[in-house]
Amino acid sequence: MNQDPMTSESKRVDTLLRYDPRSFPPFADVFGNDHPVEIEIGCGKGKFLIARAMQYPDVNFLGIDLVWKWMRYAVERSQKRSLTNVKFIKTDAREMVRYGAQSATVSVFHIYFPDPWPKRRHHKRRLITGAFLRELHERLAPGGLIELATDHIDYFRQMQAAVVHSGISWSRITERLNNRLFEAEAETNYELKYSAAGRTLHYLELCK
Repeated sequence: MNQDPMTSESKRVDTLLRYDPRSFPPFADVFGNDHPVEIEIGCGKGKFLIARAMQYPDVNFLGIDLVWKWMRYAVERSQKRSLTNVKFIKTDAREMVRYGAQSATVSVFHIYFPDPWPKRRHHKRRLITGAFLRELHERLAPGGLIELATDHIDYFRQMQAAVVHSGISWSRITERLNNRLFEAEAETNYELKYSAAGRTLHYLELCK
């Protein structure tokens, strides 16, 4: 019988968290300090998050993903670099935000190229909704940011509609094409891939 990778090789990796979101401790306990926290939802192989963790040692970074076959690379890379300010958790992002992130504790939510679920009957599975934006907003620290990106125009329009449906008076809403709004030197794998393919990239930044 094959061993579950979450209980074999990764057992020795201290950057992988094993909490149930419903019993997730405060970030200060997880990281051992009260530094600002940035969260990437759908971190994949962790290229973006690890680059930022290396550049900003006084910021804590949490990567969330449900697909272990990709996230294992992020965990291994962060361990090889002995990064103490980046952690990863294999769980559902909605549950982690709802139960694991406390009010006013997150400085930035990064959500880049979430699954667009292009078929109409699957649109209900899309992550970005007005209700989810309300949950993210409640967990943002004052002046905190939500950074969104997609190459899918229909999904981008839904994101725009979700901002309206959230009913939140954001202090700033910024949109841009093909030019990242947030510190462009750190790019995701999808960002590089889609840019090289000539796709139009849509960026949206929401400030609390």
